[in-house]
Amino acid sequence: MKLISLIIILLTVFTMNLKAVPAAPYLITFAQPDGSTFQAHLKGDENFSWIETQNKQVLVKSKNSGFFEFAIIEEDEERRMKLVPSGVPVIKRGQSGLRVAPGIPNVTREQLGKMWQSNIDEKRNIKLIPAKNSP
Repeated sequence: MKLISLIIILLTVFTMNLKAVPAAPYLITFAQPDGSTFQAHLKGDENFSWIETQNKQVLVKSKNSGFFEFAIIEEDEERRMKLVPSGVPVIKRGQSGLRVAPGIPNVTREQLGKMWQSNIDEKRNIKLIPAKNSP
């Protein structure tokens, strides 16, 4: 009986780690370093996620300034697309929605989908390298 219980517990733990869980489906309040706040949605799952305003603008947090900024897409040295801060912080203007400065291109659903799929493919192709034996 103990063996069956142990097997059920182990199977439950392993299957829980295999499921992708979507982000919270409601608005979340984010705070900027200057004390201002804005609301946005978390999107994606543990494989790839992003922050999105109510009017579908994608945001990322700048490591340099600490502010949430509107995102743009750049390619890394391996030609993979990634979200990077644009340098334009999120500012709530009046009672209207969050607006991005002119000239910053929107990140499309297609681009986000390609980045998500790229992350999935990369995780599937990770090969474990055996540790070298110490003398």
